[in-house]
Amino acid sequence: LDASSYKPHKTLLIHLTESTPTWYECGRGTASRDDTLASVNRGKSKTQRNPRDLITKYRKLADTIYHQEVTLFRTISSSKDEQWVENTMKRGTLKDRIAAMSVVVSSNPVHKLYALDMLLNLAGVSDGGHSGQTNERVSGMAAEALTDLFTSTFLPKNRKLVGLESRPLYQYEERKNNTKRSISPRILLLWRFEEIVKSKYAAFLDQYLRKTLSQTSTSTESLTKIN
Repeated sequence: LDASSYKPHKTLLIHLTESTPTWYECGRGTASRDDTLASVNRGKSKTQRNPRDLITKYRKLADTIYHQEVTLFRTISSSKDEQWVENTMKRGTLKDRIAAMSVVVSSNPVHKLYALDMLLNLAGVSDGGHSGQTNERVSGMAAEALTDLFTSTFLPKNRKLVGLESRPLYQYEERKNNTKRSISPRILLLWRFEEIVKSKYAAFLDQYLRKTLSQTSTSTESLTKIN
């Protein structure tokens, strides 16, 4: 799979089910799902790295796949209940808006990540690295919801978050017997989604928690998820 060979997919790549209720369980058991530079280079005398331009290339391709996934989801998913929650996010009381955002993103984190961005904005957190201006009461309520969401929905239970720079992307550029190894669009999408979550979580910790929490065992444990 590369930018020239990818054709927009017509069916959803990501499904949360009873057997895979979280995004990080999606694709488990699939070849390469949990591959990292550390795991594929284990036992080797020399560790291979990804060139920066290669990371950029796959990140751009993954964003294209992700955009198609979200677009496809929006065309096939619309109910009166969802419309009510969406309206509550925009027009309800502050408490109701925050509750609605939490419900939306926890029910479908991959396809409705925009609701997480809305909460981060209320907490005064920006992916760009600069804290936004927000009312202390508003930011406190949003941060409380975000803390719960990251813990219950976004953070894998038994491992740290992994970015694309730590995935063995170089393997998909190598040729063996004149054949290039191919990466699944679904796996690349999940890898990119994880990287996005990692970035947003790091921004939240840096811009909100570092300002408001003293260094405790709880905050220290949270920081280990991204370091």
